Amino acid sequence: MFSQRRMRLLVIAVLVILGVTWYYSSESRSVQNQQFYRSTVAAMDARKQAQEGQAAAAANIPAPNRNPIKEDTKHPMTDDKIAPAIPKANPAAEVEEIPIAGRTKMTVAKKPEELEEEKQPQPQQQQQESQPQQAQAEDAETEAHAHAVAELNEILKRAPIIIFSKSYCPYSARAKAILKEKYTIVPAPYVVELDQHPHGRHLQAVLAETTGRRTVPNVLVNGKSIGGGDDVTALDGSGELTSTLKDLGGKWVQEVHRKE
Repeated sequence: MFSQRRMRLLVIAVLVILGVTWYYSSESRSVQNQQFYRSTVAAMDARKQAQEGQAAAAANIPAPNRNPIKEDTKHPMTDDKIAPAIPKANPAAEVEEIPIAGRTKMTVAKKPEELEEEKQPQPQQQQQESQPQQAQAEDAETEAHAHAVAELNEILKRAPIIIFSKSYCPYSARAKAILKEKYTIVPAPYVVELDQHPHGRHLQAVLAETTGRRTVPNVLVNGKSIGGGDDVTALDGSGELTSTLKDLGGKWVQEVHRKE
């Protein structure tokens, strides 16, 4: 049998051998890992450099040569893909460009309501179209006003006392009854029913301008208004109607007296 000393040496030798073996094996694995890492990093760097070189080369290529593929207009591609339907009729009026993601523009067909809005006249266009109509209306109103002024002058020549009335107005009926039934006036008062006169509306407007009174009845003596139905009734009640008609009518009113 081995002695204890030899056994001890043998155990130490085995331990030394195992330690040396483990050391070299771990060192080898570490070296292998480092080589794999370095080769991977080198490959990534090489790929990055290649991409940067391609980008730089593409930037230096002249614009006409960047896209060597030319569109063959003579021989259309026979592709199984279905092309998007784009309206062909009047594309300038029925299609529009819209931005996609703030950069790319895409041509799409306009909505029917947008086309309808374009067909409708814009406010400026409507204003331009309405201006001739407004001018015509203003011209017609001016002409009617001039006819009313001329008509009023002709009416004032027919008698010194003119009663401008409306056939349905009760105040006008009362003024006419007082002047024509309770008094003898020569020449007799002339009555103009504005609601039956062809220029009645414009005549009433001219009376408002000249006498300051727009309502009816409007009694004029020698072109001056003595008021309406309440005014005539008040003058009749106070006994001053006869003198008022004579003073304002002058020589044109030949006779005025109250009937018994």
